[in-house]
Amino acid sequence: MKKALKRMTAAALLTLALWLPEGLFAQNTVVGRVVDTNDVPLIGVNVVVKGTTTGTTTGTDGNYTIKVGENQTLIFSYLGYTTVEQPVGKRTAINVKMTEEATQLGAVEIVNIGYGTTTRRDLTGSVAKADLGTMMKANVTNFDQALSGRIAGVVVTTGDGSLGSEATITIRGNNSLTQSNAPLYIIDGFPSEGSFAASINPADIESIDVLKDASATAIYGARGANGVIVINTKRGHEGKPTVNFSASFSMSHIANKVDLMDSYEFVRLQEELIAASTMESSYYSYSEELGRNLTLDDYRNIKAIDWQDQLYRTAFQQNYNVSLSGGNKEGLRYNVGFSALDQDGIIIRSNFQRYQGKANFTLPISKKLTLNVNANYSRTATNGVNPTTAETTSSSSGWLMYSVWGYRPVTPPGQDILDSMLDEAIDGSNDYRFNPVKTAKNEYRKTLVDYLNSNIALTWKITPQLTFKTTGGYVLNKRRREEFNGSETYTGYPGSPSGKGVNASIYWTDQTSWSNENTLTYKRRFGRSHNVDLMAGLSLQGQNYTYDGVSATQITSEELGIAGIHTGNYQKVQSNYYDWRMMSMFLRANYNFRYKYYLTFSFRADGSSKFPTDNRWGYFPSVGASWNFNRENLFKDSDWLNNGKLRFSWGLTGNNRTQTPYDFYQQITVNPGSNGSFDYVFDGERVPGYYVSNMANERLKWETTEQWNVGIDLGFFDDRLKVTADWYDKVTHDLLLYALLPGSSGYEQGMLNIGKIRNRGFEFTLETVNIKTRQFQWSTSFNIAFNRNRILALVDGQNSLQTAVTWDTRFNSQFPYISQVGRPTGMMYGFIYEGTYKPEDFDASGNLLDGIPSYKGNKAQPGDLRYRDMNGDGKIDDYDRTIIGCGQPLHTGGFSNTFTWKNFDLNIFFTWSYGNDILNANRLIFESGYKSQTNQFASFADRWTPENPTSNIPRTNATGNEEYSSRIIEDGSFLRLKNVSLGYTFSGRGIRKAGISSLRLYVSADNIWTLTDYSGPDPEVSTRNSVLTPGFDWSAYPRAYGFTAGLNISF
Repeated sequence: MKKALKRMTAAALLTLALWLPEGLFAQNTVVGRVVDTNDVPLIGVNVVVKGTTTGTTTGTDGNYTIKVGENQTLIFSYLGYTTVEQPVGKRTAINVKMTEEATQLGAVEIVNIGYGTTTRRDLTGSVAKADLGTMMKANVTNFDQALSGRIAGVVVTTGDGSLGSEATITIRGNNSLTQSNAPLYIIDGFPSEGSFAASINPADIESIDVLKDASATAIYGARGANGVIVINTKRGHEGKPTVNFSASFSMSHIANKVDLMDSYEFVRLQEELIAASTMESSYYSYSEELGRNLTLDDYRNIKAIDWQDQLYRTAFQQNYNVSLSGGNKEGLRYNVGFSALDQDGIIIRSNFQRYQGKANFTLPISKKLTLNVNANYSRTATNGVNPTTAETTSSSSGWLMYSVWGYRPVTPPGQDILDSMLDEAIDGSNDYRFNPVKTAKNEYRKTLVDYLNSNIALTWKITPQLTFKTTGGYVLNKRRREEFNGSETYTGYPGSPSGKGVNASIYWTDQTSWSNENTLTYKRRFGRSHNVDLMAGLSLQGQNYTYDGVSATQITSEELGIAGIHTGNYQKVQSNYYDWRMMSMFLRANYNFRYKYYLTFSFRADGSSKFPTDNRWGYFPSVGASWNFNRENLFKDSDWLNNGKLRFSWGLTGNNRTQTPYDFYQQITVNPGSNGSFDYVFDGERVPGYYVSNMANERLKWETTEQWNVGIDLGFFDDRLKVTADWYDKVTHDLLLYALLPGSSGYEQGMLNIGKIRNRGFEFTLETVNIKTRQFQWSTSFNIAFNRNRILALVDGQNSLQTAVTWDTRFNSQFPYISQVGRPTGMMYGFIYEGTYKPEDFDASGNLLDGIPSYKGNKAQPGDLRYRDMNGDGKIDDYDRTIIGCGQPLHTGGFSNTFTWKNFDLNIFFTWSYGNDILNANRLIFESGYKSQTNQFASFADRWTPENPTSNIPRTNATGNEEYSSRIIEDGSFLRLKNVSLGYTFSGRGIRKAGISSLRLYVSADNIWTLTDYSGPDPEVSTRNSVLTPGFDWSAYPRAYGFTAGLNISF
C-alpha cells in the first residue's frame, strides 16, 4: 500500500511539473547594491523573496546575493526607509536606491544647519524653517521684514517706514548691552554679520532656516551667540529649461496721519502765547475779503493748510523678476535670474530702486568631483530726505517732522507761507524750521550701494561615505552717499544760521570680506542600528573697511549740483580704515540608534585679531540629545500619534563684535579746532594737541553665552495637528562695554568685559489642518514667544547704567533710559505724572497747600505738571525719578489662516506685540504749547485753562514740562492685520497649449488694519532702536498701507 502511494505521489508531482511554468523552479543568482538617496551604502537591509521566508541582508558595502526565481519578487525593507519591491524577471543584477519614510516627522524635510543639511527628524537642536510659500504671497521687497511674526522667538523691529532700510532682527532676546545683537547670516554659505536684505531679491531665496539654540549655533562659535539665519538662494534642478516670470504693481498711502489743530484752535492757542496788541496786528487784522478785522470765530471757516497733505503722496511701485533654470541627468544644474524694483516713498521725491542679477551653476567635473559657482550682484539707489536724519540734533526744530507738524496751519491776511522758504513769524536764531515741502523737493539726498556676493565650491566624493568640500567666497559692499543743499534748502539759503552757503558732501564706505572654508564629512551606518555622521573643518575669514569723503561749502556753481563740489571751499572729513582676520577649527559628531535615540556633539575654536594675544582664542562646545519616542513599540502602530520627539541641548557660543577691531589698544585722540580739543598755541598759531583717550586692555575677550534648551515636537493624525514647544535659558558673561573710567585712571573710557545678562523664555508653535477635502482646505499657523530679559551684573560697584538720547538741547542732558541690575535692559526712566495741579491745591494766596510737593522749588500754578514724590521728602527733585516704562514686549507672535478652494487661495496674516511701552517724545513738543507760532496736536485743544480746570493736559508754558515722565509713556501693544492675499492658479489644457506650465494671478493688501491704544502715528516704531533705548518715537518716517496686484508665470 505504501509503495502504491509513493508511486501515485511521484506521478502527480511529475504531472504538475510538466504543467507549471518552468521558471517557478528555475533558481537564478541575483546580486545587487542598496544605497540611500545620497548613494551611501545601506548596511543590514532585509532582502526577502515575497511570499516566502527566503532572504538575506546587505553587507558593509551595501551588497547582497540571493537565489530567486524569475517570476518572483524581491522585497527590500529597512528601518526608517520606504519598503521597495522589485520583480526579478530575467535580471541577474538589481540595484536599489531607498528613500526615507515621508510619514516620519521631518524625514523628508531638509533643514540647513551649520556646514551642511539634515532632515528635521534627525535634529537635536532648535531650528525653524520659514514658510516661504506663504511669505512670498505678500508684497515683499526685503526678506527680513517679511519674517516679522512668522517664527516664534524671532523679533523683527523696523524703526519706521523708511525706504530701503534693513530691519533689526533679534533671536531669543538681547545678549549684549552695547554691542551688536544681530544674528549671524549665512548667505549661500558665506558668513556675514549683516543681512544685506535690501540688496537681495526675495524671489531668489529658496530657503530660510533660523538656528536658535546652542546645539545648532555653537558650530559658528564666536559669532553664534545671537543665533544664525541660513539663507540659500535658488538652484537649478534636473529637467527641461524653465522660465519663471513675475510682475507686481503696488499702490501705497500713509497709514495714519497725525491729528493737528485746525485754524480756529491754533489761533485760540496764540491768544495765550502772544500779546493782545500783536494779535490785533496779525491774526485779527483787516481782511479785504470780509471788509473788517478778523475775529477768532472767523477762523472756524478758514481752511487750514494741511502740511501733511503737501508732503505725503500716493506712492507706486513696480517689481519684475525673471529667471531661467534647469539641469540634465549628468548633474549639470543652472539658475540665472534678473530683477528690477522701482518703489516710490509716500514722502514726495523719495524713491528706492534695486537692479539685481544672479547666476548659479553646478558642474560635474567627474563622477567624484563637482564644481558649484554662485554670484549675486545688485545695485540699489535710495533718494529723498529721511525724517530720522536731522539738520542739527541740538534742537527739535532741526528734524523734518517738526516742520511738518509744527508749521503754522494758517497765517494772518496777506501772508503766503506755502511758497516761502521760511516762516517770517519765527526767530531763526533759535528755531531751525524750514518749509517742509521745499526741504523734500530741494534737498538732494542719494545713497548708492553696490553689493556682490560670489563664491565657488569644489566637492570631492572620495568614497561613498567620505566627502571633502572646499569653498572660497568674496563679498563686496560699496556705499556712496551724496548730499547737496542748494539756495532753497535750510543749510544752503543765504542767511542760514549754518553759514555754509550752497554746500555738498560725498562719502564713500567700502567693505570687502573674504572667506575660505574646508570641511571633511564622513557618514556611515554600522549594522542595522548605528548611524554616524562626522564633520571636521577649517575656516579662514577676513574683512577690510574704509571710510572717506569730501565736503565743501560756499559752492559757486549751484547749477552743476553735486558735480560742482570742486567750486567750493573744502572741509575736513574724518577718514578711517580697519581690518580683521579670524581662523577657526571645528568638528561635529552625530550619532543615532535606530533613528530613535540621537546624540550630537560639536566644538569650535576661534582665533580673532580683535582680541589681544593672550585672549585671542575662544572655545565653544555644545551637546544635544533627542528621543523620537513615536518609534517606540508603545506608539509604533498608533493611529493618533505619528510624530513625537524630545530634545535637549547645552552649549557655549560667543560674540566678537567689538566697535572696532582695535578696542583693546590704547588710543590717541586729536580734535583740532573743536571745543573738546587739547590744542596748544605756539608763536600765535594753533597746534593740535593729542591725548590718550582709551585705556589699553590686554585682558579683553569674547562675550560668552551659555544656553540650555529643552523642546518637544509632536505630530497627530498624520500631521493634521503639529506642535513645537521650546524652553530656553541663556546667560551671557563678560559683556563687552565701553565704560567711563574715573579721572584717577588717567583715561576717559575703555573697552571692558563687565557684568552678565540673562534671557529666559518659552516658544510655542501650532500648525493645524482644520478641514481637508478634495476641493477645500483650511490650515492655520500660530506662534507665540515669551522672553524675559534681566541684567545680572554690571561693573563692579555699579548698579545701573543710564543712557541719553540726542534730539533736543533741553532734553539731551537727561537720561530717559536706565539699565539696572535685576531688571530688563533699557527701562524708561523719569518722573511719575499725577496730572496737573488743580485750583483746589492752592490756598487763597496762591501757595500750594501743606503736603502737596512742588517741582524743584518752583512756584507752581494751576495747570502745571504734578509729579509723584517718590521718596516722601516733600519736594520733587531728581531723586524722585524712577522706572516709568519698559520697551521690551512680554510676548510677540503671529497668526495665519490659509484657505484653498479649487484653484483659489486666500491667506490672512496677523502679527502682534504685547506689553511693550513707547516713549512718545513727539508729545514733549506738540502737546506742550511752550513756543508761539507752533502748531500742536489736536489733543492739546483740551489743555488746562481756567475754563477747563479739570484737564490733566498741562497748560501752555507749564512749569515742569521739560522732563521725561510717565505722561508720555504709552502702551505700544498692537495687533496688526499684516497681509491679506487672494490668488487664482490657472490649470487645464488651455494654458498647456499656450506653452505655459503654471500661471497665478493675485491681489494683496498690507498693513490695512491695526488695533492699538498708542496715540502716535504707528506703534511699530523705535527711531533710536538699541538695547539701551528701545521704543523711542521722534520724527519717524510714516508707515504706509498698500495694495498689490501681480502675476507669476512659468514656461
